[in-house]
Amino acid sequence: MSYSSALHLVRGVKSRLANSGVEAESLFQLAGLDEGDGLACEPLELSDKLSHLWTLLVEHSGDPLIGLKISSPHRLGWLGVMGHIMLVSPTVQSTIERCHGHTRVGLVLPGLQREVPRQRYDFVWCVLLRSLRCAAGRDDASPVLLEYAFPEPANAALYAETFGCPVRFNRPHNVMEFADTDLVAALPDYRGNGVLAGLATAQPPTITARVQSMVALMLPKGPPHREDVAAHMMMSERTLQRRLAEEGTSFTALVDDTRRELARQSLAAGELSLKMLTFQLGFSEPSAFYRACKRWFGMTPSDILNHAPRRERLTDGAWDGSNGITTKR
Repeated sequence: MSYSSALHLVRGVKSRLANSGVEAESLFQLAGLDEGDGLACEPLELSDKLSHLWTLLVEHSGDPLIGLKISSPHRLGWLGVMGHIMLVSPTVQSTIERCHGHTRVGLVLPGLQREVPRQRYDFVWCVLLRSLRCAAGRDDASPVLLEYAFPEPANAALYAETFGCPVRFNRPHNVMEFADTDLVAALPDYRGNGVLAGLATAQPPTITARVQSMVALMLPKGPPHREDVAAHMMMSERTLQRRLAEEGTSFTALVDDTRRELARQSLAAGELSLKMLTFQLGFSEPSAFYRACKRWFGMTPSDILNHAPRRERLTDGAWDGSNGITTKR
């Protein structure tokens, strides 16, 4: 299972825009998505900021199809933590149902005050299909139908070309539909692939997965509290504790696991300063992060950053220096 935070999400979108030749740093700032305090907000507020960003991108580019074009759903290239957070974070709500040999995946991008633009759905659908094709190892894995709860745009033909299936507009919900036979064949190793395992078995994300995603988003604001997560999930603390225990874990363990995986990814990438990473992981001071790294990996973050071979071993996800367990699941 991969984990991420709002920082990874924003950087992932920036990366795709940059690769497409769109200079949009100022638009992220206008949308309130500047790295730092701008990302330390409630999930619905973050969702509104993302919707604002897509509105600004359309205005800036003059291209209403930009959501399709910056993340065409081919399997190669950008995926990883971005795919995970787009699919199971609190900024994306999904439903999965099976009917007559088909699996229908519904998406709702919730908001607080802003209307969610169609381009944001374009982008998320591309990420979902990219994840499927990456897991399948082929570019021809396609849905049988895509439905939008939006009016038909001027260039609707591009949607069928992009997704390789009929696309209908003015529908009640936003839904991507797969043939079960195609879906299972496309996911030969789905059991180790987090969100895609949910698609292959037609089950919604587990409580564990939902808590992990929420914790990852909340960490930049400080240590997540169980009562806050329970409130976001509209259940009591006791119910949350019981549900997690049924899945063989606990809130404290999930916070630690999520921090460790985020630290592993960030240290392997070497993109953040140790001070920034300390606060992105919700630690109050660098010394607390250093002690955690010694416990997780058997060395300090400075030692990891200063030794490339050690970073490569973290990238493999096959080494946890303190206890020998694997961190890639």
